[in-house]
Amino acid sequence: MASLQDQLMNSGLVNKQKAKQAQTDKRRQAKQKKKKGTVVISDVQLAVQAKAEQQKQKDLENNQQTQQELAKRAAHGKLIQMIAQHCEKDYQGELDYHFTYDNKVKRIAVKSIIQKGLIKGVFAICVLNEEFYLINKEAAEKLRAIDESVLVALHDQAEVESKNDEDDPYAEFAIPDDLMW
Repeated sequence: MASLQDQLMNSGLVNKQKAKQAQTDKRRQAKQKKKKGTVVISDVQLAVQAKAEQQKQKDLENNQQTQQELAKRAAHGKLIQMIAQHCEKDYQGELDYHFTYDNKVKRIAVKSIIQKGLIKGVFAICVLNEEFYLINKEAAEKLRAIDESVLVALHDQAEVESKNDEDDPYAEFAIPDDLMW
């Protein structure tokens, strides 16, 4: 059986000079491969490598998305745990404390001490799964660092003090303690 090179020469597609050139190139590539240890990469190998790189990028993106979901779940679990640990149990009383949530005015019945604490910023109201909880300021700051959306009402002392302007014409008149709106 004749080689492919002989068949091409007989059919007239390749002349002797081109056949010798092809053999020489083939020998050089084989020699370089042995000498330097380099591998000649074909188009198929390049396509396989590109496909593998694309798959690797896709896997990395999926992994990052999974990590973000896990971090979100962990933060939600931490919120639940912190609220359970720091929520006030015995706060219900006869006074109503009004606050806004979802552009609606909500109210909570609290004791007078708790109401004053809410006004001064000692306590805060937070929401989790559409339920309201009363927590202390330190826990509220920790919750704010994790997820600000759970805090519904937390008054800072700076807000209360800024309302007492020096130019207030009624500043010299005292407000009675028993005045309730």
